[in-house]
Amino acid sequence: MKVLQIVPRVPPAVCGIGDYSWLLARALRDGHDIHSSFLSAGTNRTQPEGETEFPVFRLPQLTTSALADFMATKVGEYDAVILHMSPYGYQKRGVPLWLAAAWQELSRMRDAPRLVTMFHELHASGPVNSSAFWLQPLQKHVLGIIARASDGLRTNREAYAGWLRGVSALKSPQVRVLPVFSNLGEPSVLPDWETRDDAMALFAWGIHSGESLDDVVRKAASWGRRFGMQRLHLIGGKQFQVPKDLELDVKLHGFMEVAEVSALLGSCRMAYTAYSPQHFGKSGLMAAFAAHGLAVITQGRLPLLPDGLIDGLNILNEHSLPDTFRCGSKSLAMIGMKLRSWYDNHSLAANTKSYAGQIHALELDERKGKIPLC
Repeated sequence: MKVLQIVPRVPPAVCGIGDYSWLLARALRDGHDIHSSFLSAGTNRTQPEGETEFPVFRLPQLTTSALADFMATKVGEYDAVILHMSPYGYQKRGVPLWLAAAWQELSRMRDAPRLVTMFHELHASGPVNSSAFWLQPLQKHVLGIIARASDGLRTNREAYAGWLRGVSALKSPQVRVLPVFSNLGEPSVLPDWETRDDAMALFAWGIHSGESLDDVVRKAASWGRRFGMQRLHLIGGKQFQVPKDLELDVKLHGFMEVAEVSALLGSCRMAYTAYSPQHFGKSGLMAAFAAHGLAVITQGRLPLLPDGLIDGLNILNEHSLPDTFRCGSKSLAMIGMKLRSWYDNHSLAANTKSYAGQIHALELDERKGKIPLC
């Protein structure tokens, strides 16, 4: 089988969706004999140079006719098209009307491939004085058109799936929901807990709390000391000025190769994140911590966590941790193992199996002349 994956950008451009789709393509090819090509159709006009692992095309213009014309030249070539939907990737205000119209047009083409949309993100939100607030109705309009034109729907958060199920006149009443897998390594066997360093990992980006990196580092260091950690690894924060009063050794790392990040995470016992806990399903950073079996402390004002995460079982929410709380090494190890078990349900292999099953199911429904139900 052959599929076309439409993305805003492809590697080596820095793009989480690009990495996600590229890893997915490898796994579909190696494990399911489904072969991918890519169409770069985002606002960033860069394209990889030289030979690439998969065929890569670039849309010459971000217009409905450009995408329709491209697909007209590929009639019969692809069994399915996967659209990786992130509104701001395809239009700087998050309102890619051109893409919605093109997707709708593709759905009406004779001998059209099956159309699957993976909603990595939905509409933005913000205060009344922000552009996101005023553009939200248009963004929802675009998302609704794309959802109705799709034969199969996917997303990474149950909250997103709930919104999609509320869209009227869907071809598919079901939405497959799987959090993202790690773009930063996925060890098949976790390093033994006893061989790991008394160290905590922290990414220098993905801060949703509105705090400065300095404030987040101070919080991470404070929790690290309380749990007996001796070192804090700050990934992607090479230029950070380390406060002198942290009472914890802070090791600064620049941006690293995937294998280096994976090795570093595997050497740590804990991690801290200021990424929104309500959005962990779409977080590659959280997926990386989980894949490496770290005991993660998350920020958050609410004790309730989404998508199968349970405070005190597979994650630690600082909202419910008293200042005097102490947790032994065995308890931390168990939390890390439980987090990895949570991750295994949406690992790269699990996600790939779900995609392959959905594509094959849609193909079968097409042959039978039925409306696809999954």
